[in-house]
Amino acid sequence: MTTRLSAGARPRNGEAQPGGLRAGRITLLDRLSASHARACAALALLCLLLFLPGQASLQPMDRDEPRFAQATKQMLETGDFVAIRFQDEARNKKPVGIYWAQAAAVAAGDALGVPHARTQIALYRIPSLFGALASVLLAYWGALAFLASREALLAAALYGACLMLNAEAHLAKTDALLAACATASLAALARVWLRREVADRTAGLPRLLARDRRRHPR
Repeated sequence: MTTRLSAGARPRNGEAQPGGLRAGRITLLDRLSASHARACAALALLCLLLFLPGQASLQPMDRDEPRFAQATKQMLETGDFVAIRFQDEARNKKPVGIYWAQAAAVAAGDALGVPHARTQIALYRIPSLFGALASVLLAYWGALAFLASREALLAAALYGACLMLNAEAHLAKTDALLAACATASLAALARVWLRREVADRTAGLPRLLARDRRRHPR
């Protein structure tokens, strides 16, 4: 037996209020997407809540992470920022930019007085943290090319909650920064392509109108 709520009637104790919680969520999402600055701030806060825990407490987890950190540490110790070396072996396997970014983060931490900065794995993970954050914000920017701000915010938030991106944000490797670069290139390509399609349709409209006038003269 089913019961229906009449207009103005209140649900009994224990009964769910239809649409109440859902409407609240929609209202919150609409408020966050009311402006691009507010949406970016919400995405940044979400990413920091997801990515920051464990940055300092987690020990090196991947087998490549200590190699990246050690190669960067040797760069700082020798002052050679061109030749990438892991102990006595050349390590020309990854773009040198990730080592420069890690070296800059560690040097900044050392300048700010972080004790034993060159042995703190959290400092080597800072570029990955910012790379993952930038990737989420770039996903929102790219989604705005073909989605409304509300849907673009939701898509970027789901991307930020991805387990793989969260894991890469905690690893001092290249993947998080590469994800940011790939997201930027794909987002820019989508915007250029969609803008081209709009321009083609706009340019073709006068021709269609002229053809219609020739077929149906007044």
